[in-house]
Amino acid sequence: MDEKNRSYHRPIWDENGNFHYQIIPQKKEKEHFALCLAPPEKVIPVIFIPGVMGSNLKNKNSEVWQFSATSLGKWPMASAEKRKFLLDPRTTTVDDSGEIFNEAMEDIKFSSRRERGWGSAFYKSYGKALDRLQYLLNDDDILMDNYFREAQMQTTRQRFVGVRIGDEPIEQVLTADEAAHSYRFLYPVHVFGYNWLQSNADSAMLLGAYIGKVLRDYHGRLAINKVILVTHSMGGLVARHYSENMNGQENILGIVHGVMPDLGSPTAYRRMKIGERGITGMIIGDNAEKLMPVLAQSPGPLQLLPSRTYGSGWLRIEGANSRQSLPLDDPYKEIYLNKAAWWRLCEQDLLLGNTEDEWNKYETRINEEVKEFIEELNGKYHPQTWLFYGASADNPSDEFLTWKENIPVRVKEAQRVRKDDGKPLELSSLRTHELISAGTPGDGTVPVTAIRTTSPRIRGVLATDVDHEGAYAVAPADRSRSVDRDLSDALMFTIRSVVKIVQQVPTP
Repeated sequence: MDEKNRSYHRPIWDENGNFHYQIIPQKKEKEHFALCLAPPEKVIPVIFIPGVMGSNLKNKNSEVWQFSATSLGKWPMASAEKRKFLLDPRTTTVDDSGEIFNEAMEDIKFSSRRERGWGSAFYKSYGKALDRLQYLLNDDDILMDNYFREAQMQTTRQRFVGVRIGDEPIEQVLTADEAAHSYRFLYPVHVFGYNWLQSNADSAMLLGAYIGKVLRDYHGRLAINKVILVTHSMGGLVARHYSENMNGQENILGIVHGVMPDLGSPTAYRRMKIGERGITGMIIGDNAEKLMPVLAQSPGPLQLLPSRTYGSGWLRIEGANSRQSLPLDDPYKEIYLNKAAWWRLCEQDLLLGNTEDEWNKYETRINEEVKEFIEELNGKYHPQTWLFYGASADNPSDEFLTWKENIPVRVKEAQRVRKDDGKPLELSSLRTHELISAGTPGDGTVPVTAIRTTSPRIRGVLATDVDHEGAYAVAPADRSRSVDRDLSDALMFTIRSVVKIVQQVPTP
């Protein structure tokens, strides 16, 4: 066929997700061939689930937790009482009005990014990452553009073919056939924002309803009546609970987990005792007085505590003449519900209001929501599970924590001062001990020891250099060590895992 008598035509999409072609009629004697380029039509929805503090929240009056001047301006000078009032799981709901990166994209091929829930994700953590994730999963236009240019371009997925990240198993490497098969489908990215203060079991129930709605919205366009879940941190626990404990597996084609605290993390204990670190700490609370009243009433963050399976001895107490390692067996009894020892998780005096009543509520919460959720989830995974985690010494993490006796000179001098009755001044152990992180490899929040990497249901694993909050950052932390210097290994692994998962779906 003579190239001069051939023309290529792109599909033109309408607002209903349908497409047509615009062809200029030619005279019959010219023997002209109009080739209509067929795009992928069938849809496999991808739902992103943020981590703790990763969804915007509001109450009936205004924004509570959102990346905006109005919301974040409330926090640095807020009292403990105000924080407890505003960050209450009973009065807060998801706020989907947040900022969206490139909001106007895909308005025809799919519903708008706003309608797909992107405004519920905390913009600072996910704004640009979601945009790149959507682009990489729907870059089939490059294949179409190649018909109109001499120099052929490769898509990102084509560039991944045969590429091995680090020392991962060879079977995880992408093949040309797998990449080609993935281009037979469209992947609209949705976001399931949830109230991270409430129990993850409650969020899992809402996830089930959300998945049902997404599947109904694409009725007639679905390649398979299932979705793919991509999770960050605590979002992985929400997804697993829905999948494995609520019979949700039948609606899920596969799950990609990023930096999931599978077995819990001592970081959750550290937050309760001394507050959060860095800029996030300035917002949510940088000491126990500000943060403990919030966390004690919030099942979600408490469900990040180390489980029994995490193991013993992650909390160490070192004094001048004694050493102790806890838990011996049961972290709930020995640490989380301990009311007497100074190194207990929860300080009743900091709970505000009627502290005895607040302690009773906290105790019930640990027994009936936290313990049950954590232990019931142990070892359960969707049969198509892929996960990446941070394993770098450059991101020191809390494999264990140590209360180390460190009495300042001025305090030692004060101890020598005698009261009228002749007894020395008594000092709180919290004043004479410093909580020290192990500084072991991880992602800065979740240590390597909190990640289970072996299970018949875990199909692929990547250990990489990644920061916990920025796990889905677009650019690599160290470009010189990245396989693709313009893309983080974690995001590359995520895209590749989606491609592996869709191999279960037959060609339309």
